[in-house]
Amino acid sequence: MTFTIAIVGRPNVGKSTLFNRLVGRRLALVDDRPGVTRDRREGEGRLGDIAFTVIDTAGLEQSTPESLSGRMRVQTETAIEQARAFFGDTWDDIYGSVPRAPT
Repeated sequence: MTFTIAIVGRPNVGKSTLFNRLVGRRLALVDDRPGVTRDRREGEGRLGDIAFTVIDTAGLEQSTPESLSGRMRVQTETAIEQARAFFGDTWDDIYGSVPRAPT
């Protein structure tokens, strides 16, 4: 059985570097400048005996829907919806003011 993980967070925090490590090769562009990743990219990752699909995403920023940043955010939100789990910076970066589920 396989599952999907999305890597989500602010711009330029190492999401694409983590993605490349998990898939075992350089599929995603990595640069010191923020905004290089604009679409989501999928690859097959592995940690030990666990295989999964991993999605690299663009940095999350508040923006208007018609802007480039807004279109990038839609791609990231789609990845979150597709994923069974995600790695992220902080809850507020990913969901803003959406209340947390009780723990």
